[in-house]
Amino acid sequence: MARRRAAVAISMGVVLVVGLAPASLGDTSRFRAVGCTDNPRFDPTVRRISRGDRIVWKNRASCTHTVHAYGRGWSKATTLSPGERTAKKFRRRGTYKFRCLIAGHSNLSEGVCSGMCGRVRVRR
Repeated sequence: MARRRAAVAISMGVVLVVGLAPASLGDTSRFRAVGCTDNPRFDPTVRRISRGDRIVWKNRASCTHTVHAYGRGWSKATTLSPGERTAKKFRRRGTYKFRCLIAGHSNLSEGVCSGMCGRVRVRR
């Protein structure tokens, strides 16, 4: 009888621990690089995530794109051929800006990006 009570107590403890555990240790959000000569862009242009979440950039276009960090707080410089992807986990709060450096895809003037630009906003 004592063994059965101990087994039930252990089982209940396991159920409580598993039931109270977070669903995931970090979510994944995505940016898609789309368009080539006609309207190249990141879709969406802004993602809001929590600390510990991961961003994946995927090139869905038929041409090459880049993911290049600008501003302060981080570094990323990746070239993506069609179909390729890259990822980064964000551990600190803040706004992280990036753009495509392919000629004609984005323009950076006085810290303001136009064209194929995006931002990751990390909260909490």
